[in-house]
Amino acid sequence: MADALPQQRTLPPLENGDRLSRFEFERRYEAMSQVKKAELIEGIVYMPAALRFKSHGQPHSRILT
Repeated sequence: MADALPQQRTLPPLENGDRLSRFEFERRYEAMSQVKKAELIEGIVYMPAALRFKSHGQPHSRILT
């Protein structure tokens, strides 16, 4: 008899605008350790935009000075 290996399912990543149940949101959120903040509001996932210093902070500081 061959050993049956459990199948590992990979969870799809959280994406801004996904429509999920609370259970599915929490399951995906816990699996994504690199996500700092995500919210589920009325079944829709909201995540902040990933801004980088060079594309946002540096040009902004040039305008201010």
